[in-house]
Amino acid sequence: MLPALSLACTVALLFAQVARAAVYVVTANPDMTFTPADITIHQGDVIRFENAGGLHNVHADDGSFVCSLDCNLHNAPNASPWRVSRVFTRVGTIGYYCEQHGDLTGGMRGSITVLD
Repeated sequence: MLPALSLACTVALLFAQVARAAVYVVTANPDMTFTPADITIHQGDVIRFENAGGLHNVHADDGSFVCSLDCNLHNAPNASPWRVSRVFTRVGTIGYYCEQHGDLTGGMRGSITVLD
């Protein structure tokens, strides 16, 4: 009986985490900024990056993602009105920037803080 109870609790916790996942939007703007530039989310939440105008992409400081039209082959800065979504599962802070207008130290950049 105890293993079945343990399994039921584990499943309930997984569903609770999935149920609380939220979607946040970070916009790459024509004025070479991200809005919001800095955001705090919870583990399992989604950020949808959207291009509102200009030649942009999003590149994680640690190289874990580089996205524009997609996060695979078509990830160079692009002026199309693209949107891509990423699920963040690792707790910590990750910086990101637009390769066209920023870099690891300045320019068009932001940060994502993921809480447990």
